[in-house]
Amino acid sequence: MKMAIIGAGPGGLYAALAAVRKNIKVDLFEKRKVGEGIVCGECIFDSLGIMARPGRGLLHPVEGLVLKGSGEYRFPLGRHKPLWMLDRRVWQRDLSRQAQELGVRLHENARVTVSDLARMKKSYQWILDASGAPSVASRLYGFTREYIQECLAAHQVRLAGDFSPLVPCIRVVFFPDLPAENQPGYAWVFPRDAESANVGVVCTVRKEPGHGRPDMKKMLTDFLRREGLEGSPVLERGGGIAPVRMLSRLVYDNILLVGDAAGLTSALHGGGIDMACLSGVLAVQAVCEGQAGAARYAGALRRYSR
Repeated sequence: MKMAIIGAGPGGLYAALAAVRKNIKVDLFEKRKVGEGIVCGECIFDSLGIMARPGRGLLHPVEGLVLKGSGEYRFPLGRHKPLWMLDRRVWQRDLSRQAQELGVRLHENARVTVSDLARMKKSYQWILDASGAPSVASRLYGFTREYIQECLAAHQVRLAGDFSPLVPCIRVVFFPDLPAENQPGYAWVFPRDAESANVGVVCTVRKEPGHGRPDMKKMLTDFLRREGLEGSPVLERGGGIAPVRMLSRLVYDNILLVGDAAGLTSALHGGGIDMACLSGVLAVQAVCEGQAGAARYAGALRRYSR
């Protein structure tokens, strides 16, 4: 069997590893270098209890959660499901190295266009689209708008500074004054180490861009000012959207959607790494059973996403 995987994020990399271990010939396409262009708090919340402890790229386990709403509350996490702070660039490059050593052919700086995808459908028996939201497949099949009907919008920075008082905990600050249609909305401070942290804001949006959506950059600027972080050096900056409900359809001809492309992000905490990894593995298992397996793929995912 010959398979193409679009996107070398967590879902695409887990899919590539699962596929090559089943002796499938895999071409993995990444529009940048592996590990570049990541917009993520880099905290893995293993809500399903299915992930192994990360190897390379693990910065530290998260031992506590500080929540601020009308008051501030601290929760130890030792007895609960694990959270890990990751250097996703290192982690994903290590997964990529493992995949290549097993025989996956990696194509970096290889953006797959709509016309490319149309041609690839004839060259590969199966294609897993893990290209994010909106996906390449959505542009080919015309369902891009499905991603923005209800999604999370986020903007974040990586800051340099003294975050030692918070390590090894993370901090989440809720925005109770946001309109109901934008809830949940909150900010996060996730220290990578004592000297840097990922800091961002996120809220729910149910409108198209330019139609009354919150100004995420302003929300972040205001939060940094309130937290006394406005003067901190900015090391990286980014933003994007993530759909918060699984798409109504995940299979288009011989293409299966994986990760954010399938709408597998938690509406509550905004995490999607665990479901992305799971969907990559389940997609490979599905196509190994042919069309019948592909038809059961969405049902298999729903059992985990309830």
